[in-house]
Amino acid sequence: MTRHFSLTPQDAWFFRDGRPYNHKESNQADVESAFPPNARTLTGAIRAALARANGWRGRGPWTEALNRDLGAGPNDLGKLQFSGPFLLKCGEALWPLPSHILGKHDKGGPWKPNALLRPSASLLETDRGWLNLPEIATVAGENGGLKSGSGSWITTAGLGEVLAGKPPSASAVVAPGELWRTEARVGFRRDEQTLQIGEGDLYSPSYIRLARNTALGLGLEGLPAEMAGPPGLFPLGGESRLARCESLTTAPLPKAPSPDRFAPNPDGRVEFTIILLTPGRFQNLEQELPGARVVSACFGKPAYLGGWDSLANEPLPLEPFHPAGSVWFCDAPVEGFRTGALIQHGRWIGEHSRHGYGQIVIGRWPAPSNSDSDHKP
Repeated sequence: MTRHFSLTPQDAWFFRDGRPYNHKESNQADVESAFPPNARTLTGAIRAALARANGWRGRGPWTEALNRDLGAGPNDLGKLQFSGPFLLKCGEALWPLPSHILGKHDKGGPWKPNALLRPSASLLETDRGWLNLPEIATVAGENGGLKSGSGSWITTAGLGEVLAGKPPSASAVVAPGELWRTEARVGFRRDEQTLQIGEGDLYSPSYIRLARNTALGLGLEGLPAEMAGPPGLFPLGGESRLARCESLTTAPLPKAPSPDRFAPNPDGRVEFTIILLTPGRFQNLEQELPGARVVSACFGKPAYLGGWDSLANEPLPLEPFHPAGSVWFCDAPVEGFRTGALIQHGRWIGEHSRHGYGQIVIGRWPAPSNSDSDHKP
């Protein structure tokens, strides 16, 4: 069973990305915090907190029992399976906005969604061959000047609308400016002997200050019943700023549409979308979901993610990941869809999935723009 937790900062947070950030180097100015943090940052902090709650004193190696249950390295997580991170606003889960949603700013106001993309019915010749490129499908209102809402977040209820093949309501989309702001600070490093400041000792990071009633969320499976859970307070991120950890009583993910909502197309294949909730690393989606065929996709440039190996005291190599919010339009034989892709709703695919990378949800294609139906069987 998955247990879900909220992590609330007790001060501003700082999370490094993969760029060097070393003393006396020239890149000490205006260093921005990454947010949301890399999943491996959270899983490392949670595992260390669990170890301390179960007898580890904070220094030295873990016991064999802890290594067995919590893992023995940056990519050995023992019995644990994480999900997330996601955001929480007033207790409601928020997810990265799927990339096939389009909208626009209405008279200078906030960005509002009013259209979805789906694969075109005809093939178009591209530098990668003949492809079914995405085209505007379901539209609520005018379709001029539509743009992606990249960087925005969507509520669980709104994500459920998208999985049903419908544009989400405007109230379901939350701009990042409503969830956090950056906070510039200046720091310095003093010599331990003279307590003086020398050349190259100043630095100016930009921290993340979450808005009121906003928190990080994550899920955890596999913790043995006899082990203590995460403590109420533990260090997270740069400078070991504290996070308050509390249990969530509700499962944050929406359910997949029922199987009878996926009608076979004239070719006898079921059309469905795969939406990536967390960054995912895989070479070929069709190999991850045998029987599925990728028809088209919407995703941005790769995110290069690494981490920190605390045992070797060195950074992990950067690797390219598909960004959260990426969308693939697929089809599969009816039985293969119901026994293969559909049961993967809310699960993980690809590399490093035990950290929570590659979590997916399954939904329906939006109805074509010339259809008045609700895409019902």
